[in-house]
Amino acid sequence: ISDSVSSPDEKGGNVFSRICNFVDDELKLLYGLDAIHNIKSKADLIGQLGVCMAPHNCAGVVCRFIGFSQTLGILASPYMHAAIRRDCDGDEAAIMLLSDVLLNFSREYLPSHRGGTQDAPLVLNAKIDAGEVDDQILDFEMLYFGGYPLELYEKAEMEKHSSEVELEIVKNVLKKEKNPFFGYGFTHDTSNLNMGVNCSSYKIFPTMKDKVSHKMALCEKLRSTDHDDVARLVIERHFLGDIRGNFRKFMVQSFRCVDCNNIIRRPPLSGVCDKCDGKLIFTVNEGGIKKYLQPAIDLSLKYNVSEYLRETLTLTKEQIDGVFGVEEVVKESVKG
Repeated sequence: ISDSVSSPDEKGGNVFSRICNFVDDELKLLYGLDAIHNIKSKADLIGQLGVCMAPHNCAGVVCRFIGFSQTLGILASPYMHAAIRRDCDGDEAAIMLLSDVLLNFSREYLPSHRGGTQDAPLVLNAKIDAGEVDDQILDFEMLYFGGYPLELYEKAEMEKHSSEVELEIVKNVLKKEKNPFFGYGFTHDTSNLNMGVNCSSYKIFPTMKDKVSHKMALCEKLRSTDHDDVARLVIERHFLGDIRGNFRKFMVQSFRCVDCNNIIRRPPLSGVCDKCDGKLIFTVNEGGIKKYLQPAIDLSLKYNVSEYLRETLTLTKEQIDGVFGVEEVVKESVKG
């Protein structure tokens, strides 16, 4: 459980302690049953069962709390990361208390609009099968505490591909019908799991502009990185797809009633919900479309990307401005 002191969020140990106490109160006061957690201090959380789940998913994996760290992240078996279909790519995973999920969750609580079932534990996996999780785990190296062999570094010096070095990987272990959950070792020893960065800067920076500018500043310092190509990839594979996708959804979107969650394909002439006369709102808004537009344009102007990509962004901006109008530029006078 994360007990990070460098995070702006509340410590995980405190949160889970209160949730355990809440569940115990429910069991005693509402259902007439005995408490099951009996948390007196954070140390009592050790051994409790939780549910680990990745964003944009609906399947949780049962886990057990085994300790606390100052790192704002999940320190778990690589099979757990693979089981929740996440390869530690920066997205924040979630941990919930299993008893809370079983006692206080129902489909009836979920919104009826499209996407309402995302991030909800509709399915629970109680046991991980190493061969049935994300297939990236199949290439995970089983080093048995020996570290990488010298041959790997010698081949690297000769600019050979790493595949030319034979290493034991999960795929081979499964073929041999050995237990892949034990003895997979590690490459580097450490005296303290909390050494290093405990809270990602991506979480601390408030705006996407800040996140991108710091990311690109780091790329410019790394000799192994082509920062112009990084800018291109960020625009093409992240920003542009998000902008166009949301813009397309805006054009064909439905409308939602804020009172009864009724979804309406076309708003009635009355302008209110035809079921309860409630207020109708967009399911896709202007801010969601424009949030990456200016950061993408700024990147294209600062770095050496293709003229085709710059023109694509220009045309995209013109299309969006044609629907929402051009934002007025407010000039602030500076008093000397």
